[in-house]
Amino acid sequence: MDLTQPSGNSGLSLGFLSHVSAAPLNENGGSKIADDSISFQIESRVQDPSHPRPCIPLQLLDQQTENCNNPPENNSCENDGREDDGEKYVEEFRILGHSMTLKRRRDSDSCSSATMSSSSFKAFKVSSNEMELRRNAVRAWGNQGLQSADPDIFNIMEKEKQRQFKGIELIASENFVCKAVMEALGSHLTNKYSEGMPGARYYGGNQYIDEIETLCRERALAAFGLDFESWGVNVQPYSCTSANFAVYTGLLLPGDRIMGLDTPSGGNTSHGCYLPNGRKVSGASIFFESLPYKVNPQTGYVDYDKLEERALDFRPKILICGASSYPREWDYARFRQIADKCGAYLLCDMAQISGLIAAKECASPFEYCDIVTSTTHKSLRGPRGGIVFYRKGPKPKKRGILLSQGDGSDKYDFEEKINFAVFPALQGGPHNNHIAALAVALKQVATPEYKTYMQQVKKNAQALASALLRRNCKLVTGGTDNHLLLWDLRNFGLTGKKFEKVCEFCHITLNKVTIFDDNGNITPGGVRIGTPAMTSRGCLEADFEMIAEFLLRAVQIASSVQIEHGKPPKSFLKGLENNKDILELRARVESLASQFAMPGFDE
Repeated sequence: MDLTQPSGNSGLSLGFLSHVSAAPLNENGGSKIADDSISFQIESRVQDPSHPRPCIPLQLLDQQTENCNNPPENNSCENDGREDDGEKYVEEFRILGHSMTLKRRRDSDSCSSATMSSSSFKAFKVSSNEMELRRNAVRAWGNQGLQSADPDIFNIMEKEKQRQFKGIELIASENFVCKAVMEALGSHLTNKYSEGMPGARYYGGNQYIDEIETLCRERALAAFGLDFESWGVNVQPYSCTSANFAVYTGLLLPGDRIMGLDTPSGGNTSHGCYLPNGRKVSGASIFFESLPYKVNPQTGYVDYDKLEERALDFRPKILICGASSYPREWDYARFRQIADKCGAYLLCDMAQISGLIAAKECASPFEYCDIVTSTTHKSLRGPRGGIVFYRKGPKPKKRGILLSQGDGSDKYDFEEKINFAVFPALQGGPHNNHIAALAVALKQVATPEYKTYMQQVKKNAQALASALLRRNCKLVTGGTDNHLLLWDLRNFGLTGKKFEKVCEFCHITLNKVTIFDDNGNITPGGVRIGTPAMTSRGCLEADFEMIAEFLLRAVQIASSVQIEHGKPPKSFLKGLENNKDILELRARVESLASQFAMPGFDE
């Protein structure tokens, strides 16, 4: 394109103007370099004389460093004394066919700049020995073992290892993972960022992470006998609370209604929770409106008639079955009927009993529920995390009127909504080491050995319940159908909090729970006891008979301390310090526990 020729249509022309200013004399009487400059100007034949077009000055740049490195003959970048500061270097070139001349000062600035650049470049040139020293310096601290890198943390962790090994673990929501799960958790997979779903990541380099997560999802469906055409699963949630909140976020609007089991009745706080003073302590209650249903205070069982009456009045959009502390089976078919009547999605939180469900040792919610969530570390015996199962594909023709599903579509639309809620709505990148460890655990869940393990968990729970009942202890619902039992201590004049503390002094860990009395009042009058962890260490029925003896001895110690030192918490705790009975029971507990190996620990 020839810019020097005006366009016939536009009436515009392009030109260059040269401006020369006077050259004053320097101190030695010589002329300084003229201020030669070039301007760019657009002219128009229809230009308004009152508004002249401005000239745009152009700055001609040249590569000074190159010129200094390759100076003309008889010129030097360094002043040799024969040239003064005003010496000029003349360059000639052409622009659009016009000959141009540029005079540039040959002073020390450009040369010094080139010299600095050269020296800076040379500074990066280091010897191979120095480079090796630097690499070794990084590796020296980067590849140390924990004991050397952080002895403080190592020593505390060793104490915790000994506490686990020498103690009796009866917290129903805890378990001991196998060595293979530990190896996956403590692996290099923790180094990788993998935001997004397999095949649709926000970062590169995830081809093997995709393989791991895809395999984990396949094993999750297989572990619970689910058809991949009818069920989907997300294995990225950091916990079951995160999984539940992702379901709420994906399917509800802020302020929509949910209904789950009351926390004092054994429900989980992630299903909605208010304190007696009305304070909201759960995100489910802060961002959504929650109304709980309760157990019958006389029997301890879920009162399904009152649940239905309450649900039809409240009209929740999500009805939740499942709990943290409920020792009996759930009537999922009745829940389905109630959900259909009030137009609610049916969500099951199977966190406590997921292992039993996978082993077909208790009723399964998958036949009746729309969504099923769980932790992965309790009876399932995997790493700590969460998981969400959701229906997909065509809906059954006879399902009731699900008002909350809106447009009357004949297919479930949970998959995209729940996956989007998990990421990016609520979480960042998934924990790839956890997903790999979960895949390991789920492979074990599908084996005959795992079914045998879960059968033993139930046998041990039955043995412990029977041993306590024979000693006139009171259990909520009178027993258990699963892996946990609720022990009401009020007939001993004790609270769950005080008994929990005595057991902790004796190296027995369990947790306090609230118990409804006949008048519906709430008191922390009991403890929850579970059998999965000690079963993982190899304990059988006879061992749990001995554990029952330890628990009864702890009751006797707690009662005597309360009588001697009084009921106030400070006085009671003071009576536990250096108590001879506690020291004796602790020795017996440690002697029994030390007989059983710890899964994942070095022999």
